[in-house]
Amino acid sequence: MAIRFSLHGSVRSISQGVQRAKRMEELGYEAIFLADSQMTCLDPFQVLALCALQTKHIRLGTAVTNMVYRDPTVLAGSAATVNEISDGRALLGLGTGDGPVYSLGRKATPMARFEEGLREIRELFQGKPITVSTGKVALRIGKIPVPLYVSVEGPRGLRVAGRAADGVILGTGFDLPVLQWARERISEGAKEAGRPVSDIDIIVAGMICVDADGDRARAIVRRRLANRAHHNFRFTLETVPPEELPAIKRFMDAFDITKPLEDRIDPALVSDYLLQRFSIAGTPEECVRRVRRLEAAGVNRLMLTPPETIYNEVMEAWAKDVMPYFRASS
Repeated sequence: MAIRFSLHGSVRSISQGVQRAKRMEELGYEAIFLADSQMTCLDPFQVLALCALQTKHIRLGTAVTNMVYRDPTVLAGSAATVNEISDGRALLGLGTGDGPVYSLGRKATPMARFEEGLREIRELFQGKPITVSTGKVALRIGKIPVPLYVSVEGPRGLRVAGRAADGVILGTGFDLPVLQWARERISEGAKEAGRPVSDIDIIVAGMICVDADGDRARAIVRRRLANRAHHNFRFTLETVPPEELPAIKRFMDAFDITKPLEDRIDPALVSDYLLQRFSIAGTPEECVRRVRRLEAAGVNRLMLTPPETIYNEVMEAWAKDVMPYFRASS
């Protein structure tokens, strides 16, 4: 199966979101995923609904929303609505809560409640009733089912994904041993639930920047990937090589999640290990080599986040200089 590419980002105007979705469809991207941060970007469900009216094929997802501000029944109804508007192209991506949660003084959803909420949403998407305090309720609007993806990085969250989700947005990075470690945790969860692990789709996610000057591409992406790395290492340092641990601990101690995204860390503390693990950045040839290694390891979906300041330029360059090598192998 040829590898498929999706792009992730946040949007701050309707025109920006719709234009991006239309252009991604023209360029051959599989999906557009929008972040959910109510104080810094537009509501993703409303933007995706408008994108659905202006596109025909591209899939439309959240990456990610959360249960801290949205009840599972609200999430199910919103996703089913976008799915109806788009004639079955919606994806619901969920996490326990990160920047938008902590910056407003809230806490992430505890993992036990997160798993319970996932089961409720999945039942609703399958047309089944769930039990609430007033009795049983069922989803009676929209188009179902909607694929339910979770963004998790720690061992406990990955096992939850194996038990309760249709897919995983795997933000553990592009390091092949870490990918294998994550697959094993997902497989453990699937086994606990009596599910074949083949039923669980995996989208490997991370940052990208492609430029004729590879050093420039890596310098641009270095600051932006810090948030992804911090999110990972809040849950586990199990996947960090021993020789990298001192630098990772310094990075974690200095990181300030309450600051704007680009200002949460001194870029000097973003080590080469973090750059290599959480991003694909460099010349087109370097990027193609990185993707080929992932493809050889069985990865067939990538969700990629370009730097916001040059989002459109990287979107175009990736489609022109990287994606054709993988279309040819299909």
